[in-house]
Amino acid sequence: MTTDDFSLMRGGPVYRLLCWLGMLRSRRRLAPLIACTLVGIAGLPLLVASAWHGTLLPGSVDMPLAGDAALQARLLLALPLLTLAAGPADRLLRAAIRQFSRAGLVSHRHRGEFDAILKRLHVLRDSHIPELTCLLAAFAPALLSPPVLTGIAHLDGWYAEQDGAPTAAAYWAWWVSIPVFRAVCLMWMWRFALWVVLLCRLACMGLDLRPPHPDGAGGLGFLGYAQQRFSALALAGGIVLSGSCINHVVHAGQTIHDLRHLLAAYVLGASAILLAPLLVLSPSLLRAKRHALSKYGALGHRAIRSFDAYWKKGQTRDQAPALLDSPQPSALADFGSVYTSLARMSVVPMNRWNVLWMLQAAALPLLPLVFFAFSVDDLVRRLVSILV
Repeated sequence: MTTDDFSLMRGGPVYRLLCWLGMLRSRRRLAPLIACTLVGIAGLPLLVASAWHGTLLPGSVDMPLAGDAALQARLLLALPLLTLAAGPADRLLRAAIRQFSRAGLVSHRHRGEFDAILKRLHVLRDSHIPELTCLLAAFAPALLSPPVLTGIAHLDGWYAEQDGAPTAAAYWAWWVSIPVFRAVCLMWMWRFALWVVLLCRLACMGLDLRPPHPDGAGGLGFLGYAQQRFSALALAGGIVLSGSCINHVVHAGQTIHDLRHLLAAYVLGASAILLAPLLVLSPSLLRAKRHALSKYGALGHRAIRSFDAYWKKGQTRDQAPALLDSPQPSALADFGSVYTSLARMSVVPMNRWNVLWMLQAAALPLLPLVFFAFSVDDLVRRLVSILV
């Protein structure tokens, strides 16, 4: 491992187990294989047990397994999404970490400190304790309580016998399927926490920021695009929330109007939480911008004074060059452009497109709610009334 190629994902007990099994030496794409394996382990026994018990398809119970949108959202959509998104996210985050040294954001004076930060993070990433804690937290609810697979009271579903006792499918979902999904989510959150620790330590180290940088963030604009990779968490959370809300709309008679506060709070809250770590760099950017405005302001004053003194000293037409032929106006205009870019510099390393991307990832999975809350005729009637 070199400090210029540090990975947040390639480490820890699970990664070492895959290495020991020889799965990482294969030329096949590993992520689809892992995703299919996890979905198979979590879902296939559920299908078999529910089919055996007669609760797989509609007819025997109010909510069969095939009609449980919340469980399907977790196991068939969110679980493979998080598994498949890990590789692309890791590649972009590794490139972002390399950018600190390759772009000169880490000066030679702080290179040793930068290497020490990555080495400490490497030790923390490879520790057994965090991932074992994630696994324990994933299986803890199954150890501490009986199966609870829905938040809708008095609903006859695939998870309960006629006398109210949990079915075999319910036990598998409570002991295996949901803990597997919960473990994958917690692993992602652990990697997100590592990224936050890295940003906090880099903010305290003292980066070589350049306020007039064209990216409008002192040279840290790439971090906004790196942070977008954690939109997989917002997307997965939106899928789970959408499935749960679909169940409440279909089986509990609730409407989107009843759920509007929950949906809006999730979209705004999830986006804010996933983008908030970039705020730790705001003090450094604000300090760099303030110092640069002071220095460039003094330089601009001297430039204007020199320009005025040269063109207002009363030279004759033969002595003074033409204004268009002189390089001074062009230099002054270039300086004005640099100062304008500096004045518009953001003190947060993100732009509106990064924010919109995160909001879109959180809100996109909620769109199917519209088709469950309104019939096709209602949607067409509302659309026509809006257009006409």
